[in-house]
Amino acid sequence: MRFAALSLAPIALLALSACGEGGALDENVKSTMRQSLVSSCAATAEGQVPEGINVDLNKVCDCAADKFMAGKSVQDLISNPPTSMEDLAPIKECLKEIGPVTVAPPPEG
Repeated sequence: MRFAALSLAPIALLALSACGEGGALDENVKSTMRQSLVSSCAATAEGQVPEGINVDLNKVCDCAADKFMAGKSVQDLISNPPTSMEDLAPIKECLKEIGPVTVAPPPEG
């Protein structure tokens, strides 16, 4: 997964305008950031899953976003956005947790 710095810029500005840690504003920023992470993950992974492999990308990306964001403040998330290397570990963990990836049967004919 690759994340463009520009996609996180509005979130960063909103978070930097907040006073203190916690509260409804932080929760809204985290929710928006999580949605962005899941969308980016699913869009990126969609083109990389080989044909015939069945995997619920939304489920995997939801799980990976939760793992990446766990225990981090808004400031942590903004100052240390995910990089492609950091994203691999949560995705691998989530694939193990969700279950085996299945291979579709070959087309007949």
